[in-house]
Amino acid sequence: MVKSYSSILVPLDGSEYSKRALDEAIEISKRLDSEIELLTVVTSPAASPAKIALSGAVRGKGATKAIDAYVKKAVGEANGFMQDCAAYCQNKGVKASYKVVAENPAKAILDYAKRNNNDLIIMGSQGLRGIKKIQVLGSVSRHVLENASCPVVLVH
Repeated sequence: MVKSYSSILVPLDGSEYSKRALDEAIEISKRLDSEIELLTVVTSPAASPAKIALSGAVRGKGATKAIDAYVKKAVGEANGFMQDCAAYCQNKGVKASYKVVAENPAKAILDYAKRNNNDLIIMGSQGLRGIKKIQVLGSVSRHVLENASCPVVLVH
């Protein structure tokens, strides 16, 4: 008997790998009549962009305000990206919702999947950061693969 996957989580970061993962999720979703939940993560572990942190120009409360402004702008941009991705799914005939969060990517994906009882995670094998030809998997995808409480499909 084939397991039914009614809720598929697709973490997206804008990389070519995550775009391929979304297309794969759409095809699986069509076959299984599943819903897709899209998730993107704005990193913010003191999310100071390198320019702010390295410039030393902003300190104390000014640094906090600069970081908050950066995160707010990044979340706004991410919402636009996710709206486009949800519309793409709907144009392909698949129900999709989305969420933007600001935290550690691997933790956010695992927490979201568990909290929302996702049956399956489909994600790119590598993301936008630190892609090295020697690596087989990105650090986020590796962490999710090793720690998820549901099946994970990695798309290369």
